[in-house]
Amino acid sequence: MGRKKRSQVIAARAALKPTPLPKVPAEVMGIDSAFCPMCGKSISQDRAIKAGYVTIDHIPYFDSIAWDENKPFGMKRYASGRGSFSQWEYIQPHDNVPLFQAVKQRFLAALREWLKKKWLSPGEIASILEEELATKI
Repeated sequence: MGRKKRSQVIAARAALKPTPLPKVPAEVMGIDSAFCPMCGKSISQDRAIKAGYVTIDHIPYFDSIAWDENKPFGMKRYASGRGSFSQWEYIQPHDNVPLFQAVKQRFLAALREWLKKKWLSPGEIASILEEELATKI
């Protein structure tokens, strides 16, 4: 018996019926995660705290991220051979205008999407803008 032709392999795969997913009982808890409106990555509700390879506790994901209003826009990494980026520096929007414009457009699209789905109200955005205007005066 020799190798199968590509057409035979494709035909054999097409003939396979997908196995239906098993029904999960209601009492079994799943892990909820949300899609980032900017990049589409899945973010779990909590983050594991590990000691080596062993999970010892969980903390809420967004509580584990330090919020810094003075953080830079991004970073530039420099290749240092063999696939590593050992050198890097922070960048600001004026350092890479096309990247800033792309992120800005995606941010505005995400806001528009959440408004359209009624996950965010115009009043919530207006209150943020009013706070910012009040601090400028």
